Amino acid sequence: MISFTKKIAGLLLLVSLSTSVFAVESSTKTLLYISPNDYNYSVHLLAPYYEYWFAQGPLVEPIALKALQDKHGEVALCQANETADTIIRIKPSVFYNPQMHVYHSKLIATVFSGKGDVLGTYVGEAQQLGYTSFDNGTKYHLNKVYSLAMQNLMTKLSINPSPDGVKSEAKLPCGLIGAQNDTRISFY
Repeated sequence: MISFTKKIAGLLLLVSLSTSVFAVESSTKTLLYISPNDYNYSVHLLAPYYEYWFAQGPLVEPIALKALQDKHGEVALCQANETADTIIRIKPSVFYNPQMHVYHSKLIATVFSGKGDVLGTYVGEAQQLGYTSFDNGTKYHLNKVYSLAMQNLMTKLSINPSPDGVKSEAKLPCGLIGAQNDTRISFY
């Protein structure tokens, strides 16, 4: 006799498999993926007498989307189950040096083919002088340093879709491609 929890677990597995099978072809050939971790978890900038917590995803998304659209035409934001010929995953990081009053930013872009193969990894870095001040001032400096890092990244980034022309059945949803390299942190 099958227990109730095994039935529920089987039902949930069946539902998740059935929903993940239906990938939607994107109207654009390139998708931008930013990890949900960058939206859900905050980064802590610490300076004497001042602390600032913020999520990187909402700051980086409009900067990256605009820069990619300006250079490569149609680029859309990934919606978990969409597929495209090329997927660009951007991983942001930022650090503030309170002694030197310098913001350091790094954006790592990994370009994936529609099948999930890595086509290239590119890094854009920038520094911005600025004090930590009220929230608006700190947000201004963060936007500036991310914009400078994105400009640096765009000088290096090349998007060349795979020449074999992937059929839509062979493409992976962008949410799965982005989750391949998510780091797991365990303190225990």
